[in-house]
Amino acid sequence: MDATDLFLAGLQLYFLTMNWTVERSYCSASITEDSDCFLCPETHEFCAAHNPLFLAWPEWLRLATCFSAYAFCIGYLVILYAALTNGWAKLRAPILLFTGAKLYALIYYHTMEFTSETPPQGLHAYFGVEGPYLLAGVLVIRKVMAGSLNPLEARRSVVKYSKKRVPKAATQRALEAAIMAPNHFLSEPWRFYTCGPETKAKLCGLNADKRKAAEGVPEWLVVTLASEHKLTEKLGLEDHAATACAVQNFMLSLASEGIASKWMTGALGAPPEAVLKCVDAGRGEKLMGAIWYGYPSKALSETATAPRRKKGLEGVLTACA
Repeated sequence: MDATDLFLAGLQLYFLTMNWTVERSYCSASITEDSDCFLCPETHEFCAAHNPLFLAWPEWLRLATCFSAYAFCIGYLVILYAALTNGWAKLRAPILLFTGAKLYALIYYHTMEFTSETPPQGLHAYFGVEGPYLLAGVLVIRKVMAGSLNPLEARRSVVKYSKKRVPKAATQRALEAAIMAPNHFLSEPWRFYTCGPETKAKLCGLNADKRKAAEGVPEWLVVTLASEHKLTEKLGLEDHAATACAVQNFMLSLASEGIASKWMTGALGAPPEAVLKCVDAGRGEKLMGAIWYGYPSKALSETATAPRRKKGLEGVLTACA
């Protein structure tokens, strides 16, 4: 959860407060100086100076406010949940649907306000109150779209990361995606080791020459192969392939949320046995690699240039009759 998430969460709480106090009261009666609901006196004072139409209580505005009070609160709750759990990608569809409806309502409302016989007075103050709704809409769309990368095009091997923490929920989603990899006979040969501070320190200490780069990596995941079969056997190769697919699924899930990764094997510069010892891997497990991951110092992009494939598609594709 970053600063934008916290800001959006605070805005949703403000919107919900307005829903359940001023807007619900407005459904049943016009706001007057004698209204005793929470924030109603302040609302009356503000509207008397800057928004007289609201106090006039036209029927269209009463109905619109009633709808906002009882229907839009659901959308605010969904966005609040997404902000607190980094669930933007998972809740993309309902959030976009709600945000579109909310922005349409705002455009309609402000059009009616400014074309009425009593348009708003003091635009700075008026938009100081109405502005948070517009700002929230823009920030929500940015959040949702940031989590809509095509992971097949956005994933790249990254070694430079920011200090922004990866939410545990994002790692959990990536691990759940990993175990959905194709797996003959459901042997589930993959084993995953998430790494806390002590384990990271051990891994970083395996190669003095690469220690500085390793210490700049926010998160590590060590992946091993636990197969009953030798790699020279058909089933052993299938288990190896399944685990490789699991690693790819893990990285693609991260990339879909703007989180970068790098699959490290020989580039760690340490014997596989030493890496396995750091995570106390089970007997007979074979190292598939250590996955570095975190938010990149430069955001992932679907248009980032990938290393050129020397053979290209033409060099590896055979069209059989």
